[in-house]
Amino acid sequence: MDGRQVLLKEDNTWEFVALAQGDPSVSAVLSVTRIWDMEEACKLQFRLQNNLGYRISNLVPRMSVQNQAGVVYDSKSISFASLKPTTDKYTEVQFAGIGCKDISHVKVYDAARCNMGDIDQWNEEEGECLSHLYVEPSQLINISK
Repeated sequence: MDGRQVLLKEDNTWEFVALAQGDPSVSAVLSVTRIWDMEEACKLQFRLQNNLGYRISNLVPRMSVQNQAGVVYDSKSISFASLKPTTDKYTEVQFAGIGCKDISHVKVYDAARCNMGDIDQWNEEEGECLSHLYVEPSQLINISK
């Protein structure tokens, strides 16, 4: 239960689904920079680096955490605003009731509320904002898109 997605086939077999992340040098790169394990809570610090060729007015990644049994424990959103190209910003999120050691996986699954470049809430196609987000693997916690 490492958070990887699988494709279930009609013949009762399965295979791992390889998710294309894109090129971090031309993406908005989301990184975990610090974690605080507070026994009954886990706090994570995120950094968003704008490697896109345009301004990010607003980007709201949504993520879920799974416990060691693989059950989604909680979902939260984080928000980044007003990032010019080549700049970065930090934000934090806390998951109450679960320690960091009890989280098996953090999954970034949505970023639909965005306004960046020519993309905004009125013309974004499903998954378009998320496709511009590169989730950097971390040695601090298991995270992926």
